[in-house]
Amino acid sequence: MDTKKKTITIGDLPAELFHKVLEQLGCEDRETLAACSLVCRRWFDISRQHLFSDIHVPRDCDETFEDLATFLDLHETTASYVRALNLEARLFHIPPVISLMPSLPLDLLFRILRALPNLKILRMRQIKIAPSDHSDVSRLHRFNLEHMEYQKCLSEIGHTFELLSWFHIDHFDFDPLFSDSKETEIKAGDYALDVRSLCVSPWTTDPRLTFQVLQQVVPRYMLKSFRYPSLTILSTPVPVVDFLREVGQNIIDLNLCPSGQDDYLVLPQLPSLKVFRYHLEISLFCRPADLTLQEAIFASFKESWLPHLPMDLEQLIMYLTYPELEDGFVPEATTSALWGLESALSRFSRLKKLSLIFPSLPCDMKTARAAAAVCFPTYHNRGVLEVDVRDFALECRDFDIYGYLRECC
Repeated sequence: MDTKKKTITIGDLPAELFHKVLEQLGCEDRETLAACSLVCRRWFDISRQHLFSDIHVPRDCDETFEDLATFLDLHETTASYVRALNLEARLFHIPPVISLMPSLPLDLLFRILRALPNLKILRMRQIKIAPSDHSDVSRLHRFNLEHMEYQKCLSEIGHTFELLSWFHIDHFDFDPLFSDSKETEIKAGDYALDVRSLCVSPWTTDPRLTFQVLQQVVPRYMLKSFRYPSLTILSTPVPVVDFLREVGQNIIDLNLCPSGQDDYLVLPQLPSLKVFRYHLEISLFCRPADLTLQEAIFASFKESWLPHLPMDLEQLIMYLTYPELEDGFVPEATTSALWGLESALSRFSRLKKLSLIFPSLPCDMKTARAAAAVCFPTYHNRGVLEVDVRDFALECRDFDIYGYLRECC
């Protein structure tokens, strides 16, 4: 009988295992990824796929992206690994300073994009889009992206939307910066966005111009998801309601933050709405002495927003905080503004999930879920109460948005 045992080396392990290991490392750990490429011949190509999957290219105001385009043209295999591309100003300023922004002509950007056949995510931060140097840029080729993030000043607005009109985008983060413009009226030009989900985060105290521009370029019935995560209550009326009346007939997933206006009046005019997200700006429970203030804050949602939501709503997502209390307080009528909310939610007979999302927890998840179950026992018993920790700044951009949109479209 042959008793010899075959020696298994790293190279004999399945490639799927290598991918899992490298996914856990993440593309940020570039030194380790580079070292993994030296382990064995089979690891070399797999490591390069992860190493070049997400690349960042910062530039100074006097630098161009020509060298990036040349590199990608010369290294087609490496270019095929790129899934996410980040083009950004090396000197990042808030408020923005146009003179410090690198310039990127449209034709050069398109050259870069054509060299990246598997690109899914494009982020451009404080990049000055310039008109094409040549007139032979073909409109026959459109670029498909899962996610685009674009932080842009409103100068040269025509070039901005000329650029965006070249894409089909599943989820678009539009972060316009306003300090470079004193305009009171802006014309976007004869362009249209091809976007399924839109998140608008204007860095300004007057976002009116943002929606004025968007109303010119977002076609009716196109949006499936809209998120306006600004937490600032503004003195200037924001025409988000007018925007939603114009383009919101097919919106399924909506996030609106408190704005100081009667934005809730638009809710019955959105016939496709199934998922609603709201920032409660209170904690799950509090000290009895703080309850009156929390109830006053919560009253706007309970008395104004909640009654205007459609009765066939399928998911309600509430963003709130979890208290750091050491005195043994628990959710009850004297400590929680949410106490009794469950009865008000009974009008939503088709509600499939009630979600409480915290930015962080001072306790373990088991304790948090138990506290939430005390406030919402019926939903807990039905198995539809979700308690989770997620960063809204990230979630409003790309948490689980693509899979959801594919299911609902």
